[in-house]
Amino acid sequence: KFWSSMILAVGIAVAGGAIGLSISRVKAFDRYVTVKGLAERTVKADEAIWRLGFSYSSNTLDDLYRGMAQSQKAIQDFLTSHGFAPDAIQVQPITVTDNESNSYVQNTKLKRYKAKASIVLMTKKVDAVVKSVQKISTLVQGGVVLGNAEVKYLFSALNQIKPKMLDQATLNAQKAAKTFARNSHSQLAGIRQASQGLVSIRDADGSYGNADPIKKIRV
Repeated sequence: KFWSSMILAVGIAVAGGAIGLSISRVKAFDRYVTVKGLAERTVKADEAIWRLGFSYSSNTLDDLYRGMAQSQKAIQDFLTSHGFAPDAIQVQPITVTDNESNSYVQNTKLKRYKAKASIVLMTKKVDAVVKSVQKISTLVQGGVVLGNAEVKYLFSALNQIKPKMLDQATLNAQKAAKTFARNSHSQLAGIRQASQGLVSIRDADGSYGNADPIKKIRV
C-alpha cells in the first residue's frame, strides 16, 4: 500500500506538472504583439482618359448639325496634331434639345436648338496629354464651345510592383516587432497570424482621384 500510494502520488505530481507546463505554454501563446508595415512608392500614370464635351446652339437644325460637325472636326484635328492616333479618339453620340418644347426653359432669348456631344481620347501617351491640356484654349479661340473637359490619369501596372511592395511592408512590420520586443525585454517567436492590408492609389497630394498624373501607392 505504501509503494502504491507513493506511485500514485508521483503520478499525480507528474500529471500536475504537465498540466502546469501546458497552462504556461498557453499563456505564453496568448502573449503576442500586432504590428503593421507600410510601403510607399511614387509612380507616374501610364494611361489617360480625356473627355472633351462641346456644344452648339442654333435656330435651325441644318445650322446646328453643321456647327456640331465643325466643332467635332476641330477637336479631332487638335488631338491628331498633338500626336494622338485617330483610333484612340472616340466620338460620342449627339443629343439635341428643343428649347421651345422644354417647359422648364423660361428664357425666350435662347436659340431654339442646342446640341451636345463629347469626344473621348484613350491613350498611354500621358506626357502628351499633359502638354495638350495646357493648349486647349486654342479650341475656344477657334469657336469651339467646350463644356466638361475632364482628364483622368490612371496607373494600370499595380500587379507588377505589388509583390516587391508587399515584401517591403512585411520587412517594415518585422522591424517594428523587433523594436517592440527589444524595448519590452521580450523575445519573438514565429508569426501567429498575417494578413494583407489595404492597397491604395492616390494623387500626389494624397487625395483620392485621378486628376494628377503623379500617383502615390501605399501598401
